[in-house]
Amino acid sequence: MKKKTSVVTGAIVAAARGCDARHAGSGRRRSRQGPNPYKPHAVCGSGYTFVKRVDIRTADVYLMWNRQKNTNCVVTLKKKDVGTPTPVTVSLHRAVDGRPATGPGLGSIQRGSFKYYAGPVYVRATGALRLGNASHLETCVFWAGSTSHDVDPGAWIHCNPRPRD
Repeated sequence: MKKKTSVVTGAIVAAARGCDARHAGSGRRRSRQGPNPYKPHAVCGSGYTFVKRVDIRTADVYLMWNRQKNTNCVVTLKKKDVGTPTPVTVSLHRAVDGRPATGPGLGSIQRGSFKYYAGPVYVRATGALRLGNASHLETCVFWAGSTSHDVDPGAWIHCNPRPRD
């Protein structure tokens, strides 16, 4: 014998789940539209301080710095569709001869569907950089972030203070 569920029962269950009756049974949940509960300091970890923020309308992209580790951290914190998995990207790369570097330890990109943020991504961004037989001091990083709704086409670059000898 099949159980029958009334529309009233469906509406009560939907209300208990935080949905309104229009979405009852549709499988869709409304995204959380409150502020993002995460902060860049907490995402990057202890010892990181604020350097720069870029507002890309649906997210804020933060560049953070840890002086003791000579390391940068970048995180993209969502402002739209908070709590719902949507495409978010974050990237951070050392600058070599004015271009983003690639290779182990030189940078990374994180792409995926995330509820609150993409990242953190880290790179040690000051000190001698060895490529082949050459060695020179590099202090700059390229950083970026995006969502499925917004991409800032600008090349964001930041130069860290030179390390003390």
